[in-house]
Amino acid sequence: MSITLYLPTVDELTAVCGPLRTVLADSGPVDIPPERADVYSFEIRGGHTLRESVIDNATGPALIIRLLDYRDPVAGDRRYAVEKWSAAGSRVVDHCARIVCDVEYERQARAEFAAPSLPVRSDWFTGGLAAFYSKTDVL
Repeated sequence: MSITLYLPTVDELTAVCGPLRTVLADSGPVDIPPERADVYSFEIRGGHTLRESVIDNATGPALIIRLLDYRDPVAGDRRYAVEKWSAAGSRVVDHCARIVCDVEYERQARAEFAAPSLPVRSDWFTGGLAAFYSKTDVL
């Protein structure tokens, strides 16, 4: 006997819990005023990492996708965020519900594997996500 758990999609979760908020981005619109970007960046960089997927190169990390919790510097409440950083760009989205960010983290890790934003070697695709990422917890 096996048990299969159903994980809702990000779209299904945000329909119930509300949308993700884009907090920081190197391009495109964000949902916080520009004058607050530095304080949000400070809090997010100091947040507690809960999950992480990393692609390393010879000089260090080339891409990081991480799920973290942090304190909203304006409201003071706990938020969960998904940060994606690479040489190609960076973006942080957040939500008050961890499950929304957990599913978004998994979606982003799988999307990077499906369509890499950086050049990667072809042999990285032979072993699935575990071979593609230097470190990941996405199965």
